[in-house]
Amino acid sequence: MRITTYTTRMNKDNLTVLVKEKAVNYAGCESLDSPEKIAKMMCDVFQLHLRAEEYVYLLALNCKCRVLGIFEVSHGSVNECPLPTRELMMRNLLCGASAFILVHNHTSGSLDLSKDDVETTKQICSASELMGITMLDHIVIARAEEGREEYAYFSMKDHGLMQK
Repeated sequence: MRITTYTTRMNKDNLTVLVKEKAVNYAGCESLDSPEKIAKMMCDVFQLHLRAEEYVYLLALNCKCRVLGIFEVSHGSVNECPLPTRELMMRNLLCGASAFILVHNHTSGSLDLSKDDVETTKQICSASELMGITMLDHIVIARAEEGREEYAYFSMKDHGLMQK
């Protein structure tokens, strides 16, 4: 599978455009059709579980749930990261996404969700419904505690925290 990351830039007409940052071949799996596979790819390719600050990534998907591109949407501090709805939706629209998944890390090693994690996810779900772009999941990744695997993940969808 080819994993392509994008960023946005202003062109000469002062319009926001997509810019390809890099593309890598990922042999970890053929499709990212489960939270487990997504978490594994994010750790294998982006080392998300080892980051010292919080990062938020957007996986933009087409109507067949194939990854169109991956965006680093936000980079914060050790315990928080802004997640602007406008920037998420802009990136989804620019690449023609019909669905998306958010992934962010917790540097503490804990998968416990903050009140902000839950409230922000609800806000983004509501905005995505209005835009006609489906938010499929929000996955949290943390480094492993002693005696566990290398990383752990929490899927908000799998735990019933996503709007229907």
